Amino acid sequence: MSHYRCRAGICAPLFLHVTLRVTMGLALLQFALLGYTQAPTPLPPATQANANTVLLPDRRNVTILKLDDQLRVGAPLDDGKALTFTSSDSIEGVVDRTMKLKGRAQMRRNGGVIKADEIIYDPDTDVADLVGNAELTKGNTTFKGPTAKFRVDAREGEMETPTYELRDTRGSGTAKKLTIENADIFVFDKATYTTCTPQNMDWYFSASTLEIDNEQKEMVGTHGVMRFFDVPIAYVPYFTAPTSNQRRSGILAPVMGYTSNKGFDVTQPYYVNIAPNRDLLILPRFMSERGLQVGANYRYMDAKYTGSLGGDYLPYDKKTGTDRWRYDWQHRQVFSGGVAPGGVPLPGSWTGYANISRVSDNFYPTDLSQGIAGAVTSQFCQEVGTTKGFTGSLSNWSVSARALTFQTLQPNLTPVQAPYNVMPNITASYDNRLTPAVAHTTGGKYVTLPSRPVTTFSADYTRFAYNIAGNLGATAPGVYSQADRTVIKGAMALPQVTPGYYITPKVSFQSNTYNATPFATGALPVAQGFTIPTLSLDSGLAFERDAAELKGFYGRDMLLTMEPRALYVYTPFQSQAQTPLFDAADAGFGISQIFSENTFIGNDRVADNNAATLGLTSRIIDANTGAERANVVLAKKQQFTGQHVGLNGTIVNPTTYSDALGSGSVQLLGNFSVDVFGQYNTQLNRFVQSTIGGRWRPTPGRSLNFGYRNVWSPPVQASIQNNQAFVPAATTTDQYNISSQWPITREVSVLGRWVYDALASKTLSSLMALEWNRDCWTFRGAYSRVLTTAQTTTTQILFQLEFRGFGSAGINPVDIMRLNVPGYIPTSRSIPPSTYENYQ
Repeated sequence: MSHYRCRAGICAPLFLHVTLRVTMGLALLQFALLGYTQAPTPLPPATQANANTVLLPDRRNVTILKLDDQLRVGAPLDDGKALTFTSSDSIEGVVDRTMKLKGRAQMRRNGGVIKADEIIYDPDTDVADLVGNAELTKGNTTFKGPTAKFRVDAREGEMETPTYELRDTRGSGTAKKLTIENADIFVFDKATYTTCTPQNMDWYFSASTLEIDNEQKEMVGTHGVMRFFDVPIAYVPYFTAPTSNQRRSGILAPVMGYTSNKGFDVTQPYYVNIAPNRDLLILPRFMSERGLQVGANYRYMDAKYTGSLGGDYLPYDKKTGTDRWRYDWQHRQVFSGGVAPGGVPLPGSWTGYANISRVSDNFYPTDLSQGIAGAVTSQFCQEVGTTKGFTGSLSNWSVSARALTFQTLQPNLTPVQAPYNVMPNITASYDNRLTPAVAHTTGGKYVTLPSRPVTTFSADYTRFAYNIAGNLGATAPGVYSQADRTVIKGAMALPQVTPGYYITPKVSFQSNTYNATPFATGALPVAQGFTIPTLSLDSGLAFERDAAELKGFYGRDMLLTMEPRALYVYTPFQSQAQTPLFDAADAGFGISQIFSENTFIGNDRVADNNAATLGLTSRIIDANTGAERANVVLAKKQQFTGQHVGLNGTIVNPTTYSDALGSGSVQLLGNFSVDVFGQYNTQLNRFVQSTIGGRWRPTPGRSLNFGYRNVWSPPVQASIQNNQAFVPAATTTDQYNISSQWPITREVSVLGRWVYDALASKTLSSLMALEWNRDCWTFRGAYSRVLTTAQTTTTQILFQLEFRGFGSAGINPVDIMRLNVPGYIPTSRSIPPSTYENYQ
């Protein structure tokens, strides 16, 4: 019979088994001691052993060297200091005279190898004639031809009708003649270049002359012609291209497409590699129905700062007859203090940031954005801030300041309410929870958490402002043009945490004061502050047992857990009907929110509570890996007195009932999973929220996703103070979502997505796409329709022809495919070359 066991200790049934095993072990130990006259030599401390050795105590401390299973690259040598090695089936000649290497002949020097059926080498002229199956290899570059002549010391030579291979880019080609000017520069006459296999030359690039510089990792050519299925599609009199994945300046592949509100859209990027930590992308763009736009994106990075600056400017829009622009600046910097690996500031550092973006008008994202995500953006922020941590006796303190303004766009006929600007916000906070976790003293299986009181304190000052006179009155967030708010919070908790249970009593308070200035004079009440305490007790247990009945289904050992949780919160009622609303909102009702002390987020509302929340979580866990295969969560809150505090006023007749919440997730056979969530109202006898989603991903490149969401929203009270009209209760969301990526042949995959709104009886978003992947090129095409505003539907036709290892043409549909189809994997993924791929 299986039993649940506490994670923190041993339950009775298990204790009996352990006691029996310990007793038998002590008895057998007496016989074991009699069988040996001398104990084995103890192991030396681990710190005395070399990291590359392994000690075998059963062989009387014999030290065995471990074999090195890695190839290692030594430091590079100058050609003048390197030795030359030769090998062949037979050698003819005289010392210091002409020498003939016959049969699998080769000469090696400093990473370079020349091979042939026969090599005739004259030391006086330093000329090696390669006869039959000549081959020259240097790094990841290989040249082959019938004959060749090579000066060994000078690293010069020539080869007739060569074929070559550049493994860094998976490129290859042929030429009429190869001239080797030195160890790193190779010049071809009448050359071709492709990343296709010789049996499948779908595309190739031909050039009158082609020069490959292995040191600079670039390729320079003249009179180049691109052919696709032997049809010329492009001609350039002069070009340069990289032969590795290193950055370099030059023209990038053009970006082309078509949208319903821009017409034909063509962008020709130019990349400028300023320095290893700085670059610039220049983006001239032509739209047939809009005009010529110029854009740029500058990126920079240093040891203590990083950021990007970008923008676009359209001097004259053919449709609107106006100038249109956009700019975006993001910056992060450490002014003082150290920086940990990954750019994380160390404790005590002084940091700052800037996140500033703005557009010229309300319809700029809808009209001129290249992506769907940008087209539906309706708010841009301008924010700067700084944070300073302290060290020593003040290491638990930190201070921060920020200023934040918003640009809220109004693309629809229905006005969108804008938030208040923050000018400024200053915060000082204290937290004593900086004690790191340490390993458990007995075996290190668990982590010991600090059990001392946890104390937090913060003081926050914010000035809110909104220019009501300069904007449409309906968009104002409230009746105040300016307000000062001070918030003081404090809390003390005493957590007792073990692997099997936890209990956390906590006492906290919040105190708000306001000094608000109304825009218009009138009988508006004075902004009311408050000071409210809160008491809470959070507790939970964790039980687990071996789930032998699930091993036959999952094929491995599984654990089944039961984790009950109980939370009690008491917050006395204090009317906040005259308290302004600047940055607070309803937290919603979900699994995480039901176990919170406050049903609001932000600092302007504190909900009155006298409620207990009970929940139960059960998980199925892989016993070997710890991976979670399934979970079920049930929770319900019981209010002993109804909640009177509402977002826009006092609730007159509050109810004491609570909706029941349930969620579940299950993963079957590693490739199929389902998630469900439901909020059930027992008085209305209906689901207030319900969500179901599923994913089937049998293999990479195959995915099927589906989802459904239904939300019923309670009524919203009217509030003159917060510029909020009454909104009746109604079903606000009833949507279906289906998406998939699936191959129909070995080379062709199709993608699609459909989002349908049952309330409006209209399609919100649709996508149809195709991806055709060959060994050296990939074609992607996509057709997308998205409802960007209440009156505007944007249609996009995207296509891209990607020549593997050379470039691409067209607007990249990968971003829109990844955004619309969860689990999407591009079928063309290049494999980076290994350092030892051409190891000889």
